[in-house]
Amino acid sequence: MNMVFGQRLKEARKKLNLTQAELAHIIGVKPAEVSQYEANKRTPRWPIFNKLLDTLNITADEVLGREIIVKDDEKYTITLAKEDLQILNQLKAKPKLYRILLANPERNIQVINNNLKHIFPED
Repeated sequence: MNMVFGQRLKEARKKLNLTQAELAHIIGVKPAEVSQYEANKRTPRWPIFNKLLDTLNITADEVLGREIIVKDDEKYTITLAKEDLQILNQLKAKPKLYRILLANPERNIQVINNNLKHIFPED
């Protein structure tokens, strides 16, 4: 699973006002397992994953943070994760930066990524 999984799982659980213990009881696992799922320390097996989706009324795409690929000539509707929307809103608030990124997204993101490696070296 990816890093988004645990956060999305936790948000969906809280939206339904369920505790980790209550969710664990519903899906048939120990509360510690739900805690580990939310902390991205453990991945649920397929039957439990399906029970989580059904119980929390979310889709696999939502909980996994899967991206949608869109071709230029397609009409589409897209659902964004709130984290992605926050990033886009901050970017749009900086029109000059937005235009620079938009001019050549792949190259400019690579430049930013390379510079971040100097600022935040990986452990």
